[in-house]
Formats: sequence, structure tokens, C-alpha cells
Amino acid sequence: MRSSARTTTARRTGRALIGLGTAAGFALIAPTAAHADPVGCTRVPNGSGDTITCTAGIPAGQILTGTAGNDIVISTGAPVNGTITALGGNDTIKITGTAGTIGAAGAPGAAGISTHPAGFAGGAGAAGGVGGLGLGSTGVVNGGDGTDGVTILGGAGGTGGLGGTGGGGVLGGAGGAGGVGGAGGAGGIASTGIVHGDLGNDTVTVTGGAGGPSGAGALGGRAGPSAGTGGVGGVGGAGGVGGIGLGSSGTVSGDDGLDTLTVAGGTGAAGSAGGTGGCGHGGGAGGFGGVGGAGGIGSSGAITGDASNDTVKVTGGTGGLGSTAGKGGNGFGTGDIGGAGGGGGAGGAGGVGNSGSVNGGLGDDGLTITGGKGGNGGTGGNGGTGCSPGAGGAGGSGGTLGAGGVGNSGTVTSGGGTDTIATTNGTPGTNGTNGVAGGIAIILCGC
Repeated sequence: MRSSARTTTARRTGRALIGLGTAAGFALIAPTAAHADPVGCTRVPNGSGDTITCTAGIPAGQILTGTAGNDIVISTGAPVNGTITALGGNDTIKITGTAGTIGAAGAPGAAGISTHPAGFAGGAGAAGGVGGLGLGSTGVVNGGDGTDGVTILGGAGGTGGLGGTGGGGVLGGAGGAGGVGGAGGAGGIASTGIVHGDLGNDTVTVTGGAGGPSGAGALGGRAGPSAGTGGVGGVGGAGGVGGIGLGSSGTVSGDDGLDTLTVAGGTGAAGSAGGTGGCGHGGGAGGFGGVGGAGGIGSSGAITGDASNDTVKVTGGTGGLGSTAGKGGNGFGTGDIGGAGGGGGAGGAGGVGNSGSVNGGLGDDGLTITGGKGGNGGTGGNGGTGCSPGAGGAGGSGGTLGAGGVGNSGTVTSGGGTDTIATTNGTPGTNGTNGVAGGIAIILCGC
């Protein structure tokens, strides 16, 4: 009864207030509830707008709405699959995909035993995880009115694990091979969604994630005292490939204003060093250097400058450097030869600039489409030292260069206006230098 009475009283009071307001010539309007931000987003006034931080991306179907002021929106932790609408003001929006996981190191190889004199090979390092997506296929970013800056980055690839050291031989057993280094994880795609600069002179930057560093190849195991060759060094891990800037379902539009649109593939990571060969009655060969990761494709989606005189740049990612190979192991007894140096890792190829579509739209636009630069080949490993009269090991060959990426394999059109279009293939890297042959020790031989 009390509850009903209170409700009735509240209704009567409300009617009375409305009546008073009408009689006085003004209307009373009940306040509306604030629009709830997506889960994981917090906002703090910054004096000219809001600073909004989202630590779990924005789920599909949810909307983050800015203010009429100068907002700063930062999203990490998961892809943006929902919508960001910045409204008015000079806004800054940055979306970053998550980094890939780190690969575990390989276990060391066990030493030989009397029934198995040879040492055991070291375990391979695990590959790094793939970097995360920045803006998902259902995601939308609208800069709104004003001079806005929108940056979308794919997550960096994770680091590969180190190879495990080869086990030592006993009696006359050979040393175990060093473990292969884990490959670096691929960089994440920056965007597969929709980006609008909207009104104003906007700057939109979309960049694929960098490939992850790889793990180094491990040292080969030492041979037993009476016989056996040293273990070969582990192959260095391959560098992670760069992520795609704009995926095939993605679009970027500058809309009205003098816009600058920059879309680029992620940089391929350098390969890691090959492991040194183990000492023995004949040194183990050095491990090959890891190959560089390929650069990511700049865009396989659709880019439009739209109205006004825009600047559009689309670039393939740079290929990673090939790594230096491992040195050959030394001979440690009279007449034992040194191991050969490993071959240097090949440089990664540069990424394709554009395999989608680029349209300048209305206005006099500048369109620049460039393939990524190829990575340089790695240096060959030096040969191990021989024990007189044993010869030193041969130096390893340098790694081959990475090819430059094709500038455009898609379509580039001017739209309206007088546009300047420049399409250029990426430059190749350079071949690596050969390693140096090992010398000969006359008196002091050993590892």
C-alpha cells in the first residue's frame, strides 16, 4: 500500500509540475539517460573533449560515440568490430591489434651414453604467434567533422623461441645437432573494415603489423673424445612476414576535405643467426642463417580519396634482412678439419603495393603506389679452424637478395580532376657476402 501511495503521489507531483511549467510559459523536459559505452571503454574529460580508452576493442553491434569537442580514442586488446563515431572537433583515433604470443625455447639435447654415444639433437624453438587484427570486417570508423587523425595498426608478430643446444657425444660419438630457431609470427592485418575521414582535412594511416623476430639456431654439440664429428649448428629461425595493411574487404575513404591517406604493409622481420657447429674430429658445419620475412601487401581493398585534392600513398612492406650463418666448428685433434660455415639467409621479398583498387575521386589528387624494398641477404658463416695438418673449413656462401615488390597488380584510376599517378616497383636488396675460410692451428688446437 505504501508503495502504491508513493507512486500515486509522484504522478500527481509530476502533473502539477507540468501544469506549472505550462502556465509559466516553459516546458519541463526529463533528462535522457547517457548512452552506455562499450564494455571495457572508459572516458575522462580532457578539457576540450573526452579521452576514451578501450582495452577490449569494441564488440560487433556496439557503438562508441565521441563528443563535439576534440576527442582522443585509443583501442587495444581486441579488434574493433563495432563502430566509432567521433562527431565534431579535431579528433585523434588510434586502433592497435594485439601482439602475437612468444614461442617457447627448444629443450637442450641430451648427452650421449655408453649405449648411444652420439649426443642428441636440441629441440626446435616454437614459432611466435600471429599479430592481431586492428579493425574487423564489421568495424566502422567515422572521423566526423573537423581535422581528424585516424591510425590503425595490425598487431606485431610474436617472437620465435631459441633452438636448444645439441647434446655432447661420449666415447666416439658425434655431437648432437643444434636446434632450429622458431620462426617469428606474422604481423596482423590492420583493417578489413570501413574507414571514413568525413568532413575536414583528415589524415588516415593504415599499417600492417611488423613481422615478429625469430629465434636463433643453437650450438651443435661437442663430439666424444676418441672420435666423431661435432654437431651441426641449428638453422636460424625465419623472420615473421609483415601483415597486410588494408585487407580485401576493407575500404578507406577520405570523403570531403584535403585528405592524406597512407596505407602500407608491415615490415618483414630479419632472420636470426645460425648456430655455430660443435667441435670434433671434424668440426660440425655452421647452421644456415634465417631468411628474412616478406613484406606485407599494402592494400588489397578499396581506397578512395573522394572530394577535394587528396594525397594517397600505398606502399608494400619492406622485406626483412637475411641473417648471418653460423661458424663451422673447430677440429680439436691433430689432423682434424674445421667445419664449413653455413650459408647466409636470403633476404625477404618486398610486399606488393596495391592489389586492390585505388581511386582518387573528385579533385586534383596525387596517387603514389610503390612496391616494398627487398631485404639484403645475410653473410655466410666463417669456416672452422683445422688442427694441423687438417685444413680449415670453407666459408659459407652469402644469402641471396630479396626481390622488390610489385608496385601495382590491381587497379588505379584518377576519378574526376587532373590527377598525378606514380606507380613504382620496389628496389631489390643486395646479396650477402661470403664467409671466410677457417685457418689452421699448429700448436694450440681445440674448441
